[in-house]
Amino acid sequence: MPVILIYHDVAQSVQRDAHGRPGPLAAGYKLEPSLFRAHLDAIGRVGTEVGIVAPGRRPPAAALTFDDGGQSAPEIAAELEGRGWRGHFFVITDRIGTPGFVDAEEVRELARRGHVVGSHSHSHPSYMSRINETDLDHEWRRSRELLAEILGEAPRHAAVPGGDVSQAVTHAVERAGYEILMTSDPILKVQRVGSLQVFGRFPIWASTSAETAAAYVAGRRSAQARVALAWRLKRLAKKISPGAYERLRRARGPRD
Repeated sequence: MPVILIYHDVAQSVQRDAHGRPGPLAAGYKLEPSLFRAHLDAIGRVGTEVGIVAPGRRPPAAALTFDDGGQSAPEIAAELEGRGWRGHFFVITDRIGTPGFVDAEEVRELARRGHVVGSHSHSHPSYMSRINETDLDHEWRRSRELLAEILGEAPRHAAVPGGDVSQAVTHAVERAGYEILMTSDPILKVQRVGSLQVFGRFPIWASTSAETAAAYVAGRRSAQARVALAWRLKRLAKKISPGAYERLRRARGPRD
């Protein structure tokens, strides 16, 4: 099964709020450009195939994904292309063309250059699993409609914002017509929900070292187990007290 990594924007620390979603919570996922290049170099040294996860195709050994659709996406794409790789860019559709985010032409250009463009929902709800079925359907269907207008064809890929996945969320994604859903659960097992394939991903934070990212891709179980434990604890904290979790994240800032 592929090892899939979740990145977000790439920006200098003083410019983090100008790239993608602003604020200290989002900043915890944004890498400095030099660190991002170090990540790619370290992953390249592993010698593992890095490619695209697509319906009906043998998955690559590893894949790189980028959430939110921030304005660093074209530069990220260029870094990948320089290594002969392509990535997955998941876009928040109601942010397209707004300050800090890619515009419609840049979305089209990513697809023309061979990258996958998918949905990161329409408005990026903080707690996707807590909204009702009608709103869930709107989030995924509206996003797919807008991307279809921009790209000339409906996207096949989606990624859950905030990692907040549930059975209701998964079924809403399937109803909307997507074929691949990526979560934030750091697992390798691929699940099926009707016609939908569900893939886990390994999160990358601003503090994640290049060596750790490479260890995930190389399949080092100890590294993968550590991030899986951290993710389970994070999900438990969010479930027990979302407010306390958010306050802690703000206090800690971009370290995670």
